[in-house]
Amino acid sequence: MRRTFAILASAAVAASTVALAVPAQAANTISGGGASFPFPFISACAADFNASQSDFAIQYTSTGSGTGKANFTKGVFVYGQTDSKYTSGEPTFDWEYIPTIGGAIAFPINLKNAKTGRTLGSSIQLKQSTLAKLMSGVLTTWRAPEILKDNPRIATAIPNVPVTVAYRSGNSGTSNNTLQYLNAWTPTIWSKVQDDFSTAFPGGKPPANSVAGKDNATVMSLVNAKEGTIGYVDFGDAKGYPVARVQNAKGEFVAPSAASASKNLANQTNVGTNGLVTLNYNVSVAGAYPAAIFSYMLARTDGKGPNGLGVRQFADYVLQKCGPSKAASLGYVPVGGKVLATAKTLVTKIQ
Repeated sequence: MRRTFAILASAAVAASTVALAVPAQAANTISGGGASFPFPFISACAADFNASQSDFAIQYTSTGSGTGKANFTKGVFVYGQTDSKYTSGEPTFDWEYIPTIGGAIAFPINLKNAKTGRTLGSSIQLKQSTLAKLMSGVLTTWRAPEILKDNPRIATAIPNVPVTVAYRSGNSGTSNNTLQYLNAWTPTIWSKVQDDFSTAFPGGKPPANSVAGKDNATVMSLVNAKEGTIGYVDFGDAKGYPVARVQNAKGEFVAPSAASASKNLANQTNVGTNGLVTLNYNVSVAGAYPAAIFSYMLARTDGKGPNGLGVRQFADYVLQKCGPSKAASLGYVPVGGKVLATAKTLVTKIQ
């Protein structure tokens, strides 16, 4: 059954502020946190893991990738989760990235058919260059020539309303990955790739037709609040809301889903020994959604952090049990292929 936006937004906000239920008899609580992108998935895995044993109690707080990396470095989080690599502030102890889950970045659109008043967002097709111009604020109306050209079948139904861009404030791995794609597609427009979207806009500051939200749920609220708004969030937060179909390297306009993101991620093979995957941003596979990403667990390998055994057991559970059984139903993609083989090897090094 398709969930409504109201249910999604309220559940996401509530879940991010409530601690996971943990076994009362658990001997060791393991605090972790970071990326909001995989929050629904990691939370579900933690709940099942906690219910399956009584030695460790996993907790996860959705803070955003930037805070997740910082808190892991400081030792505030026993393990972290991030969608982007460190650019500074790396831990001085031994540690690694472990790709734990994949998914899609969706571009939700609040737009109504000019003729019928019905939702139009899920019918909107966008070439990569058109999407880049939309997100930058260069295109200020939904009847811009580029948009009409991308949508000949529904061009007359597209309303003449202003474009509003909703983006993540603060440091965010979702922002970083969105910028990676925009930069790969249109480097002359998007020259910066970083966690902070606000200063990555052309000219170094947000355009006048933009609004900011602290997390994915807030961005979804901003999109829902005003017609003409487009944003970017993980597919799990946008599931059930109209989202754009983005053109891939085969020339197809593809909607985000667990299946279409999987066709992209299954063909990502450039994984480093530290676990980081260097993404190919133009996977030429039929049905592949072009904006798909991996999210990574940050884990210690020096044996000097607390509860290394519990972190290792949880990482293994996420990769080999929870991912295959729960990921697709929540809108995510389990790690597979060469990336999974590398991740499994890295898990054995956690101490």
